Amino acid sequence: MRSKKHPLDSGGMSSTSPLVLITGATGFVGSHVVHQAISAGYPVRLVTRPGKDGALCSLYDASKNVDVVVIEDIASSDFTEALRGVGAVIHVASPNAGRSSPEGMISGAVNGTLNIVKQATAAGVKRIVVTSSLTALADITSDFYARRTHADTDWNEVTKESVLDGTHENDALCVYSASKAIAERELWKFADAHPEVDITTILPCMVYGPIAPGIKLTKEGLANYSTAAWFYQALLPPAGQQAKLKPVQDTVPMTVDVRDVARAHVLALSAAESSSVRRKRLLVAGETFLFKDAVEHLAKVRPELRDRLPDTSEAKPLLEQVNIMDTSRTKEVLGITEFIDWRKTVEDSVQSFLDIEKSWGETN
Repeated sequence: MRSKKHPLDSGGMSSTSPLVLITGATGFVGSHVVHQAISAGYPVRLVTRPGKDGALCSLYDASKNVDVVVIEDIASSDFTEALRGVGAVIHVASPNAGRSSPEGMISGAVNGTLNIVKQATAAGVKRIVVTSSLTALADITSDFYARRTHADTDWNEVTKESVLDGTHENDALCVYSASKAIAERELWKFADAHPEVDITTILPCMVYGPIAPGIKLTKEGLANYSTAAWFYQALLPPAGQQAKLKPVQDTVPMTVDVRDVARAHVLALSAAESSSVRRKRLLVAGETFLFKDAVEHLAKVRPELRDRLPDTSEAKPLLEQVNIMDTSRTKEVLGITEFIDWRKTVEDSVQSFLDIEKSWGETN
C-alpha cells in the first residue's frame, strides 16, 4: 500500500464522524457512495488499484477530508496501514462480469470480501457495509416474471462446484451471480462468528442512473462502465444508426437508481445495530420499468432526441406478473421513505451521458 495524498486533516469535521474506508471508489456505485459519504460529513479513505489513483487524487485534490491509497490486490494485500484510524468500512469493489475466468471471479469476490473484513475486524473496526446483489437472492437466469416477491431470507443456492464444472466458461452473468451469492454467504458465516462487528449487506437489483458528479469517462470508459454502459448503449445508440430494441429486454426488469443504492450504504453507517434489529440484509429497489418505457418517456420529454432514440416498435411492454423486491426492512432500518422515480432516473442518466459525450468533443 502507498498513499497518494496528504494525510487527512480533520479540521472542520465532527469528532463523531468516523473515518470511512471505501473500496471500489472509481466504479459506478462506488463513486456515488463516495460522493454521498462526503456530503454526509464523513472523512473518507479511498482504496484503489495501481493506475487509478491519479484520477481519484485529481478529483478530490481540493478536499481535506479525502485520502487515496493504493492497494495492489484487495483479495490478498495487507491493509494494516490503510486501516489505521478507520472507524468504518464500505466494501463496494467486486470483480466485473466477464473480466476473468469463473474461478477467478469467484475467488476474487470471496477473498476480496473476506480479506478486508477480517483485517478490519482485527484492526478494531466495528461497522462494515458490503455491497451484495439481487443475484445473491436468485440466479440471474431465474424467471423474473413469476409474480414472486424476493425477500431478505431468500438465497441463490448456487455452489462453487456447480459453477466450476466446465459448462459456464462463456456465461459471465451466471458466474457473476454465483460470485455474489457465495461471497455473501461466506461473509455471514464470518459475521456469525464475530458478533462484535456490526455488518450490513446492501442488495440492489439492476442499478441505473447518472454518472457521479465530477467523474470523467472516455468513450471506452463509458462503454465498460457497469450497468450504466448497458443503459447508455440501449437508450442512446450512436447518431445515424437505425437501432431497434429487442422484442424482450434481456436484463432484469427490477430497477433502482444508483443514488438510492449509495444512500443506503451511507445510511447503514449510522443505522441501529444488528443486536436490536437482527441481521441487516437490506434490499434496495425502486419501481420496475423497461428500456421501452424509458425510450418512450424520453421521446415525450426530450423531443430533440427522437432521431437518436432506438425504435421500440418490436419491444414488448412490461408484463403484469413481474417480480418485486420486499424493501420494507430497508425502509424500517435505514429510514428511507421512498425511492427515486424511474422517470427521473432516465432523465438524469441521459443528461449525464450527453454531458460526457460533449466532453469528448471538447478534448478532441
